[in-house]
Amino acid sequence: MTPFEYISTKVFIKLKPSRIQGIGVFAIKDIPSDTDPFEMWEGITGMYPISEDELKSLPKELYDHIKDIFLYGPEFPKDTRTFVKLTNGCHWVYTHPYYFVNSGFNKANIDKDTLLTKRFIHSGEEILSNYGRYERFDKKQLL
Repeated sequence: MTPFEYISTKVFIKLKPSRIQGIGVFAIKDIPSDTDPFEMWEGITGMYPISEDELKSLPKELYDHIKDIFLYGPEFPKDTRTFVKLTNGCHWVYTHPYYFVNSGFNKANIDKDTLLTKRFIHSGEEILSNYGRYERFDKKQLL
């Protein structure tokens, strides 16, 4: 999978302030049912150039998110590509974003055990769980 394919098909979320509590996880584009919104990059760790045309083909919220956190290449303004850092074994720009998932009690839209979406989630919607221990990764990975 190319870096752009990963970004365009696997990046669904961002962290931002939550009305429920502290920081929450929010959909930055629609997420189908039975989808893992935390799928990790399995490619080589590195900085990858993404062209402006590729970026403009993404949903606006994802485009804006990328522009908020990444910079143009070292030859800007001659080179207008945006360089995105992807780290093997890391989801997008967060090591473990699911630890920011707030409890939704009876409004949970992801399964706490599989971390798959329980239903279609609309762009802008907060990702909620029915709380529980997330044992998907060894605790050593959190350090």
